[in-house]
Amino acid sequence: MKNSIIGESVTRTFRGNYITSFLAYTVPTYVLVTPAFFVSSLRLPTWLSFLVVSIPFGGRIVGAIAYQRVIALLGSKLTYLASFTSLGFLALSSALTYNVILLILVRFLVGVSFGLATSLAMEQAVRSGNRLIQASTLSGWAVGWIMGALAYTSMANFYLATLSGAVTFPLSLLYRKVEAFEGTTPALKLEMPSFAAVLVFFLSFEPAFVLQLAPSLLEREGGIVWLVVGYVASIPMYFLIPALSRVFGETRALTTSAVIAAVSGATFFLTDSPLALVPFNAFGLGINSVAPRVAELYGANARNMGIALNAAAVGGVFVPVVSSIDVKVLASTITLVSMFLLLLLGVRRRRAVTITY
Repeated sequence: MKNSIIGESVTRTFRGNYITSFLAYTVPTYVLVTPAFFVSSLRLPTWLSFLVVSIPFGGRIVGAIAYQRVIALLGSKLTYLASFTSLGFLALSSALTYNVILLILVRFLVGVSFGLATSLAMEQAVRSGNRLIQASTLSGWAVGWIMGALAYTSMANFYLATLSGAVTFPLSLLYRKVEAFEGTTPALKLEMPSFAAVLVFFLSFEPAFVLQLAPSLLEREGGIVWLVVGYVASIPMYFLIPALSRVFGETRALTTSAVIAAVSGATFFLTDSPLALVPFNAFGLGINSVAPRVAELYGANARNMGIALNAAAVGGVFVPVVSSIDVKVLASTITLVSMFLLLLLGVRRRRAVTITY
């Protein structure tokens, strides 16, 4: 009887961690990226449009750094509630704001709330020690983008799309399902990740950064459709790559994924072939599933991994800009170099460290 009660408790905890970690990454991603599909409808100067789209990436870093203090003060459950509630109010504000300066400020605050929510999602996922939960959490980025693309095809304008982000209000009530934990360090003391840990996430996110160029490259080929197909294909890869790691070893799984992502990515940017986009999207995003393991080898832990992840996301601002200068040369080169360096970091460190599953 006692064992049965314990088993039910463990099952409920697993389900709660699985659901809330996934939602805390997926829904904020949707709120963050959906306006990017509609920003051209605002008819702003190019630099202002870019600022509206990119300013949340700066907010992500602020939110991730603030997370350690917030979690120490509020605990995990209230942090989830606060981040989702704030995203809801910010979504309403975005839909009702017609002043560009205020819109940019609101978008920055969206990034802050995103940093809080995703840092919580990552800490809960890593604390669970469950690869399935970690993989599903990271897949939230792809799912959020798919939801944004679907919103683009079904909603009339920018303001209606941003208003849909208010779905965070009812989802905030799931805060009771979040695992209860608090800060283990004083609220004013920050536990920062190593530069190498940030670099691991930056390199693993490079495909996601450079994929922002894909719709314009495939505009004549139905770019959004091919991009959605690629994002859909990436979701099972978040689970398949860790599964291959358990069977063949992480080094082989990382090597295979990095090589396929590098070759297909370079091929896509050199040829604009949609057939190369799908494997690049699938393996390029799926490789994120091994990033937490590699980052742990360089000192990242459950508490500071959110900072590493969101600090690395700054690449989402400048990688597409730099790559767009000469897509064929720069985008393909940056992709090849990033995958090679990620592979080098992962393989080199594992020579001295044994990972236990």
